[in-house]
Amino acid sequence: MAVRRREEQVEQDELEGGEINLIPYLDIVTNLMLFLLASVSAGILLGQLNTMLPDRAPAGASSTDKPPETKPEDQPLKLVVSVTKEQVILWSVSGREGTLKQPKAVLPRVGLDGADCDGPYMCESGFCKLEGAKGTCRANPDVTVPRLPVFNYRELNQLLVGIARTHYLGKKRALDTYQAVLMADDSTPYETLIAVMSAMRCKMPELGKQTERCFLPTADEAMTKAENPVDDFNRIYDTARVDYDPEVHALFNDILFSRGFE
Repeated sequence: MAVRRREEQVEQDELEGGEINLIPYLDIVTNLMLFLLASVSAGILLGQLNTMLPDRAPAGASSTDKPPETKPEDQPLKLVVSVTKEQVILWSVSGREGTLKQPKAVLPRVGLDGADCDGPYMCESGFCKLEGAKGTCRANPDVTVPRLPVFNYRELNQLLVGIARTHYLGKKRALDTYQAVLMADDSTPYETLIAVMSAMRCKMPELGKQTERCFLPTADEAMTKAENPVDDFNRIYDTARVDYDPEVHALFNDILFSRGFE
């Protein structure tokens, strides 16, 4: 009873003095801060990137040290397909298949109305009027469909087939040689990127014809231990036991995306 009377007296004094008891509010704020700090910490942990800093070079090491010797056929070409608004540029960082200043090939925009096609991906209008196996690019009846930049994907594909045949035909092609860089800015439409990627992955069939998709390389342990180095169902093969042939095997299916140089 004495404690209750004392609490009532304190409350009455606070009301008469115009002061507010801030202790309950401080307790609430403290609890909220603890929860906020815990949630922020959890968010940081979940958003971490798994990165590693490069190792420090050993004492006495210099840039003149020679790299380990590697067979030319095992060295990646480091091909780059640069896509701009008006052209596609094919070159290589290694310099073995052209450079940025002197590229392997420069392909301008095509796909105007009246050009040959076997699908809408070859026409800027997005409309290919088929007449049998082949077709012709025509103005799209749907006027709401925007015109997209189109390039000679077949010529690009033939160039990549020639490069793969020159460097890897009849050899055991290393996995890292299937890698190529696709460089495009933010203004490049998604449909154009998909068409360029398709031209980079496998050899395209002749105009108006259809073929099965190419075999993709794999380093899967189950595949490397299998008796048959070729899986016809999943269309994959063990590169260490199969001689490369661009007619049936992938060209440069391991595609890396880049927005340019820093």
